Amino acid sequence: MESTTLASVVTADMVKGVFNDILSMLPVIVPAAVGFIGIRKGLSFLFGTLRSA
Repeated sequence: MESTTLASVVTADMVKGVFNDILSMLPVIVPAAVGFIGIRKGLSFLFGTLRSA
């Protein structure tokens, strides 16, 4: 039985494909994450204002 290492299995084309997929998802993920954080902060501000009123 031959021992295989990660370096012998993964090729540069495979890594390049993964990086291309990650880079193609960034225009969707970044605005969604910023929107989620903004909604959380907005709700926190709203609830804090309502509690103090």
